[in-house]
Amino acid sequence: MEFESLRPFDGFSQLLLGGLILGAVYYVITIARKYQARKNLVLQHGCKPPSRYPVWDPFLGLDVVYDALRAAKRNTFIEEKISHYNDYGNTHSSRLTTYPVISTIEPQNIKTVLSTNFKDFVIGSPRRRAFGPVIANSVLVADGVEWEHARAFLKPSFSRSQVGDLATFETHVKHLIDAIPTDGSTVDLAELFLRYTADVTTDFMFGESILSQPHPEAFGRELTDACRIGQLGAERRFRLGILANLVPQGEFYRSVDKVHSYMESHVDKAIQQRHSQSDEKKDANTNNGRYIFLNELVKMTDDRMILRDQLLGIFLAGRDTTSALLTNLFFVLARRPDVWKRLHRELDSLHGRKPSLEDIKGLRYLTFCLNETLRLYPIVQGTSRVATKDVILPTGGGNDGKSPVLATAGTLVIFHFAVLHKRKDLWGEDADEFRPERWQDEKASWVSKQSLTAIQQFALTEASYTAVRLLQEFTGIESRDSQPWTESLGATVSSANGAKVSMMK
Repeated sequence: MEFESLRPFDGFSQLLLGGLILGAVYYVITIARKYQARKNLVLQHGCKPPSRYPVWDPFLGLDVVYDALRAAKRNTFIEEKISHYNDYGNTHSSRLTTYPVISTIEPQNIKTVLSTNFKDFVIGSPRRRAFGPVIANSVLVADGVEWEHARAFLKPSFSRSQVGDLATFETHVKHLIDAIPTDGSTVDLAELFLRYTADVTTDFMFGESILSQPHPEAFGRELTDACRIGQLGAERRFRLGILANLVPQGEFYRSVDKVHSYMESHVDKAIQQRHSQSDEKKDANTNNGRYIFLNELVKMTDDRMILRDQLLGIFLAGRDTTSALLTNLFFVLARRPDVWKRLHRELDSLHGRKPSLEDIKGLRYLTFCLNETLRLYPIVQGTSRVATKDVILPTGGGNDGKSPVLATAGTLVIFHFAVLHKRKDLWGEDADEFRPERWQDEKASWVSKQSLTAIQQFALTEASYTAVRLLQEFTGIESRDSQPWTESLGATVSSANGAKVSMMK
């Protein structure tokens, strides 16, 4: 009788065992099919593995994480990446925590990821995990349907925006000019450019500026410092990968809260103003003909988190990219009197008047200088995507680095523009030199020819107008820093030593 009472249990055990066996068989068959499919892809396309960067920790790649954090702290990250590519080829594999990694500076591979097979790659959890606490709902970290919705949400506002709102630029350029001493003393333009672009961007977004130039002691300075700490913390989280939440980050989260509170105060004000308006006024222009970005977005949603994160993403992109570009440009101009003089000669065509948008488009040598600054000192040193399916990269495999490479689903593909832009086989033996004339024949890589987004166009217009006005106001510039350009790596790349100069009228 005792044995009979166990029969139902035995039946359940057998059923459970059978289910486990079927599950295991299904798993093995799935893996076998995937392996065979990949083997067929490799044979069909002639794929070969790329060279491998030596990783001492094969499971989490902790040595890679440590090396990256140390290089960023020493301001040698780009220098070490150049060394890696020289030693292990233009395409090589490694590991970053749980992700297999393919690093590449081959234009064909970058084009495959960002264009040809765009839908087969996503921003992925590494970057979303890193930047999520800062801009979780921003288009900058969105994927798939979310990215399409975010892009569709922002595009109408930007298409109606006055990207070339030169009157707003001029208001803040005057403050910038007033802040530059003319008595021969040294000034760090990097600090001034950061305040200037923060003032312009907040004016564009909210219709009112933080005015951190005339009032550097105001909250504007606290805001810019909090943004810097937040961005540096997010980049550090990316390099730490899944280990990020194991590291104390109190200062990072306090800074993020401060920036969020600032953005939310403007969002709440705009939503309240929108709700208090009559239907007629909601459809009318209540800004006296002036475009205000936040007011346009509130017409489409009153979701505070979406508005906050989209605004913050644009603020960070609009402020940091332009300030870094201007800092790097004037760092070079202070050391190249020949370039400074040629730019002055080009501006003679304006006869002292402030430039229009058409004038700016016609200043070819200024455009060459900005392009060359972005080539030699790219604002974004690199970026990454995660493959959602098996994808063939056109080149980088085998001993000669010319065979196709299989990037399996889940692979993190990283490209480093700062290294790509110094390849002598693409840019010539003088690739390390600042030579604007190289852009006269418009010879550039596919990566450099990509169409500009509205945010990028806004940044370039702002940088161009600012450079012209400073050149008009000052007849001379002199470097007050004997140190070579050194990277300062965060979400963007700028000069670690700033741009210490003396300017003369």
